[in-house]
Amino acid sequence: MPLTSIAISVSVLFLLVASYFDLKTGEIPDKVSFSLIGISLLVAGADSVMSSNFDLILNSLVVGIAYFAFGYLSFWLGQWGGGDVKILAGIGCSVGYLGSLGVFSGMYVPYFISYFVNLGLVGWPYVVLYSLILGVMKPESFTRFMSLLRKKRTVLLVAVSFLPPMAALFMDIGVLGVVYLALPVFVVLSVYLKAVEKVALQKTVRVSELREYDALAEDITVDGKLIAGKRNIEGITKEQLGEIKELAKGGKIPDNIRIRWGIKFVPILFLAFVSLLLWGDMLKIIFGWLF
Repeated sequence: MPLTSIAISVSVLFLLVASYFDLKTGEIPDKVSFSLIGISLLVAGADSVMSSNFDLILNSLVVGIAYFAFGYLSFWLGQWGGGDVKILAGIGCSVGYLGSLGVFSGMYVPYFISYFVNLGLVGWPYVVLYSLILGVMKPESFTRFMSLLRKKRTVLLVAVSFLPPMAALFMDIGVLGVVYLALPVFVVLSVYLKAVEKVALQKTVRVSELREYDALAEDITVDGKLIAGKRNIEGITKEQLGEIKELAKGGKIPDNIRIRWGIKFVPILFLAFVSLLLWGDMLKIIFGWLF
C-alpha cells in the first residue's frame, strides 16, 4: 500500500533527522517535529477519504494527542525536553494510523501501548548508562539520591510498587508477575533520575548568557506576575528573554538564572519506533526466549 509506505518512510526519515539535531545541538527544530505531525495526519486523512474509513484519521489524532500528553507529563517531571514531546506527538500520529491498518500484529498489549513497552526495553539501558555516567561526573548526584530514598514518601512508593507483582504471583499469573517486577525498578530509577536531573542536568547562568528556547528550572515572577514559567514546553521566548534582561538590569530579579535540559532521548524514540515496525511487541519476543 503506497500510503502506508509513505507514512513509514516519512516517519523514519524525520526521526533520523531529529536524532541528528538532538545529538548535535540538543535542540530539535520545530519544522522537523511539526512536519512529522502534519504529514502523518495528512496521509491518514487522505487514506480515510480514499477508503471511506475515517477511523484512520481519528486513530491518528487520538494516539497523537495521547502520546503528546505522556510526553508533556515527562517534560513536567523534568525528564524530557520540549522537543522530545513534539516528536513523540508525531510518532503517535504515525503509530495511530499504522496500527489502525493492522501493520503491527502479535501483541501482548494494544499496539499504542506496545510502543512504550519497546521504549522502556530499548531506553532503560541507555538511560541507566547515561545517568550513571552523569552521576560519576557529578558525585553529589548519588548523595542526593540516597537522601531521596530515605524519605518516607519514597519508601512508601517503593513498597506500594511491589503490590502488583505480589498479587500476580499470588493469583498464579507468573508471566504478568515478572512484568510487574519492573515497577519497583522503575520507581527507584525514577528517583535516581530525579536526583541526577537536579544536580547534573541543571546549571546557573547569568541573564546575559540566556538564550531563546532555554528551559527554566524555576519560575520567574515579579510582584506575583509570572514572567516565564518552568513548565513552558517551548522554553524562553524571544519576548520573554528581552523582558528578563530588562528586569535583571533594573534589579527586579537576580542576575543569575537556573536552567535545565533533559537527557538526549530522541534517538531512543526513533529506535523504539523501528523496533515496533520490525518486531512488534518486544516483550512477546523476550518471553518467548525465557519461557
